[in-house]
Amino acid sequence: MLAVAAVAQPLADRNYVRRLRRYGVLKEEDWVELETLLIRTETYAANRVVEADSPPFFLVSGWACLSRSLGDGRRQILAFLLPGEGVGFDLLTRNRPSVDVVALTPLKVRHAKQGLPTLSERLSRVFAGAAAAQQSRLLDQIVRLGRQTAYERMAHLLLELHGRLLEIGEARPEGFHLPVKQEVLADALGLSLVHVNRTLQQLRRERRIEVRGAQVVILDRPALEAVAGQRP
Repeated sequence: MLAVAAVAQPLADRNYVRRLRRYGVLKEEDWVELETLLIRTETYAANRVVEADSPPFFLVSGWACLSRSLGDGRRQILAFLLPGEGVGFDLLTRNRPSVDVVALTPLKVRHAKQGLPTLSERLSRVFAGAAAAQQSRLLDQIVRLGRQTAYERMAHLLLELHGRLLEIGEARPEGFHLPVKQEVLADALGLSLVHVNRTLQQLRRERRIEVRGAQVVILDRPALEAVAGQRP
C-alpha cells in the first residue's frame, strides 16, 4: 500500500493524468498499472519527425501534429497534439505509416512498452474515450476544411485549442499561449500564409481576439463561437 501511495502522489501534476481523468474514473491501481507501462522519457527537437516504429507515447510537454505531405513538399496538418495527449493508443495513430508525427516545438514524451499488454477494463474505457475525442476532432477538421470559410476555420480552431488546453490547466479562461507560427496554422487550415495573416487581422479589427506575441486573448467568446458555427 505504501508503494502505491508513493507512485500515485506525483501523478496529479502530470498532463496525461489530467487529460485521461476527463474520460473516466480510475483507481490508484490503474494509475500504477499505467506508470509501469511508461518505461522511458525522450526529447525531440522542433520539426523532427517521430520515428514511425516508435512505441506509443504521451506528450509531457510541447506541441506536435499529425500530418501528410505531398511529393512537392506541401503539407496538410490533420490534427494538433497537445500536452497530455497520446500517440499510438488509437487506430489512427497506431497505423503510423499513414501519418507523420512531427514535433512543432521542442517535445518531451513518455514512451510505453512496445506491444501494449491487455489493459484493465477501466483503463481500456478511458483510452477508448480519448480515442473517441480524437476521432471527433478529426471530423471537425474535415468540416472545417470542406465547408467553412477561412474566417470560420480560424475561429473554430482557436476555440478548439483553447478548450483543449483549458482541460488540463494549460490555459487561462481569457486566452492561451500559441507556440506555433502562422505557417503552421496555414498547413492546418488549408490556407495560404497571406490568407491566414489577413484572417487574423480581421478577427483583431473586429475585437474578437487580440494577439500579443505568442499569446492569444479571446475578447468576445460569444461572437467567436457564433462565427465558428460549430460547438468547439
